[in-house]
Amino acid sequence: MHAARLYAMSGKERNRKMNAALEWIKAYVPDLECTDQEFMDKMTLSGTKCEGYERMDKNLEKIVIGQITKIEKHPDADKLIICQVNIGTEEIQIVTGAPNVKVGDKVPVVLDGGKVAGGHDGGPLPEDGITIKAGKLRGVPSNGMMCSIEELGSDRDMYPEAPEYGIYIFPEDAEVGADAVAALGLHNTKFEFEGICPPGVDCAAVQYGK
Repeated sequence: MHAARLYAMSGKERNRKMNAALEWIKAYVPDLECTDQEFMDKMTLSGTKCEGYERMDKNLEKIVIGQITKIEKHPDADKLIICQVNIGTEEIQIVTGAPNVKVGDKVPVVLDGGKVAGGHDGGPLPEDGITIKAGKLRGVPSNGMMCSIEELGSDRDMYPEAPEYGIYIFPEDAEVGADAVAALGLHNTKFEFEGICPPGVDCAAVQYGK
């Protein structure tokens, strides 16, 4: 995952608040070793207020990289399509209304019984996430779901290449069947800071106990 996407500030710098992922911080302080809570406490003691943290992979379960091998029109819904998706161990059928997918695309796929963080509208994330179950959409079986970046609990601030509407598309060299959460760098912790400090300065204070 590119370091540049591991931190984000929204419009007007959100009153000068910054979100930074631990892996981005470690790019500047590679020997940093502490728990998430220890890091937050020590950053605050160093003079840089850390307001909280959250796991970026919270409620992301059974999500792999799949590749679309075939697309057909839904027989009973103009805005839906039927996709055959190779998930590495087998091929499954998924019905979607996503406007941006095509044959050959590699996409995040949550399998039957898995979880995503939220809905595609990017609204507040439910505490326990959303469980995805196999079922039927307008009479056609669908055995999973392809995911937008918002459904994975992130946004276009951190993933500017993600489409404004539709499914996240992985690069062509992504490994089919691999852990999609890992491929996106979401096995990580995001910290929220008040104010902006030069990367590595206060973080070094944490490393050396200053």
